[in-house]
Parts: sequence; structure tokens; C-alpha cells
Amino acid sequence: MSLLDRYVGRIALGAFLAALLFFLFLAVLMHLLNNVGKFASGAEQDGLDWGGLVLGLLGFYARMVPVLITTVTPFAVVTAAMFTVARLQHANEVVPMLFVGRSIRRVLLPVLLLGAGAGVGMAACWEWVVPHVGSDIASAQARLKQGSDEQKALVHERDENGERQYFYGWKFLPRTRTIERVALLVQGDLAADCQLLSADSAQWDEQRRDWRLVGGRCSRPGGGGNLAPTIDYAPREWLERPDLTPELLMQQSRDSIEPELLGYSELWQMLGLRPNRPDIRLALHRHVTHPLSCLLLLLLTLPLAVYYERGTRVERLLGAIALCAGYLLLDLICQSLGQRVAPDGTTMLHPVVAAWTPTIVFGSLGAVLFGGMRT
Repeated sequence: MSLLDRYVGRIALGAFLAALLFFLFLAVLMHLLNNVGKFASGAEQDGLDWGGLVLGLLGFYARMVPVLITTVTPFAVVTAAMFTVARLQHANEVVPMLFVGRSIRRVLLPVLLLGAGAGVGMAACWEWVVPHVGSDIASAQARLKQGSDEQKALVHERDENGERQYFYGWKFLPRTRTIERVALLVQGDLAADCQLLSADSAQWDEQRRDWRLVGGRCSRPGGGGNLAPTIDYAPREWLERPDLTPELLMQQSRDSIEPELLGYSELWQMLGLRPNRPDIRLALHRHVTHPLSCLLLLLLTLPLAVYYERGTRVERLLGAIALCAGYLLLDLICQSLGQRVAPDGTTMLHPVVAAWTPTIVFGSLGAVLFGGMRT
């Protein structure tokens, strides 16, 4: 990196940080305005005063920052690139750089590296930061909106030594460590090895490190084949799953958490367990295409940001905004079609096609524009 590269890079990095803070503030403000009524109603049901509500909102939006970063970073990168080019041209610094033999692509190399670094940072945030706050966000949002931090439809699966266990809890109350409507299905290699444990509720016992069942009962298949009725209906007091702690339920029971709040490894694992869920497949591929949009949008907008004629600044700026808006519109349409299920049970657009179509279409256009830019 030469002196000119460091000079352009400092300008681009400063503009990127300023734009990122602005977009984060704008996203938080819009989310707060859209949900302020629900938050106030939930605080009233939970008996919180205004001080408690403010502290709860501060904690909630602090956890939301990594999620918002993965959403607004591409637009912050584009804004920083436009500002960097405008500042260099306003100070008449582009032409001297070209005069000493540098092409405009070489001048803009630090901006492209910034976009690539921002994409890598988004991917790292999605893998190592967002999954750790996903369950907390779901719990805090439920508490702020509903006056309770309860989690519904919690699922946990385990496959060990040829025995598969499927746990389901209809409602989990973290503050009281109680689960309502518990079911644990154990499947072995033989039909006689299967059993279904169900209970009205379960309470976590810290001393025994297990769940105490209320109305627990265990049923097994009777003799005479797989279609025989269940005749063994024995009472059960304990779940006998010390590994299934309340903390584990909040961290690993992901069915109640949006796929966008999961990392790459978690989405890949869930896709293997539930291959028929198009939203998981779409989220996994969008975790790849969305970081690529940082570089893709730069290829689209930088050729329009650089100009040598007078009177073309506004037109080129409007053209860059229109291209970004077109990419965003196509991305939203493909997401909607990739998650909408047709009457025959298939999605209207395959999730892989829905995730990669905006990247392929606008990436090809960006490569053509950037390759044809006047040097």
C-alpha cells in the first residue's frame, strides 16, 4: 500500500464508520417507532415503570447491533464510496493521480478492499456474534412486547449411540424455569425400544440437575408388531435428561428463532435435520450472497460516481441510487417468492435460485460497468 493508497483508504474508512453509525441509528429509530406501542403495552403487563422500560430497551437494542450491522453494512459501504470519490473530485485530486500514470481502478483499489473487508466482517459477525445474541433477542423482544420472556415451540434433538431423542416443549418460562406440555420421543433400532414420555409440565431442580415432571407418564408399544396399541403406561417423576439445562434450551432450541439470527454452522445443521424448510435453505445461501453485495454494489456505483464532465453529478448520483434500489427490490421479491409455498407444497421459486438471482444479475451488470469505466 503506497502513500496514495493509505490516503484514499483513510478517507474511505472514516466515511464508512460515519455512514455505519448513521444507518445503525436510523434502523434503531425506525424499529423503535414501529414497535413503541407494543413495548409500552408489554411493560404495563409486566409491571415495569418507565425507567425499567428504558433499561430494557437499551439492553435489547445493544443486542440488536450485530444483527443490524449485517443488514446495513452494504449500504454504508456504498455511501462511503460515493463520499470518497466526491471528496477527491471536489478537491481536484483525481486528475493529478491519473496524470502520474495511475488508472482510476488503481486509485479506487482501497475502496474495493474496504468493501471486501466489510463483507468478510459481515460473515464473521454472522458466524461468531449473531448466534450468541439470537436467543437473547427473541427472549427480550417477547418480554418487551408481551410482558413475558416466554419461548414457544422449543425443540431439541439428540442422536447418540444409535438412539435418537426428540424433545418438544410447548412453552418455556426462563424466569421460573418451567416447561409446559413436555414430550420426549426416544427411538431405537427396534420398535420395542421406542418410548414416548409426556408430562403436563416440568420444573428444573437445581440440586438434582434434572427436570421434575408434573403428570409424567411413559408409554411403550405393546407386543404383536409395530401396529399394536401402547399398553405400558407407567408414571414418571423425572425427565432423566441432565444435559437439557435451561441455558441449553435458550441457546440450542432454534425453531422459535428466525433463521436470519443463526450462523452458518447452525443453519447447515438445521438444514440436515429439516431439509423441507425453504426458509432455512434460503437463509443459508443469503448468508453467502449478502456479504458479497458489499463488493457487488461497489462495482455498480463506482463507475457512476466517477465523472469528468461538468453538470453530470446529479444524474450519476440518481443513477447509482436507482441501481441500488433495483437490487434491493429484486432481492426482496426473490426472498418473498423463495419462502411462499404453492398449493402443491413447493415454493414458487427455489430458495437457491431466489438467493443467487440478484447477485448474478446485478453482479454481471456491475462487472460490465466497472470494466467499461473510463480509466
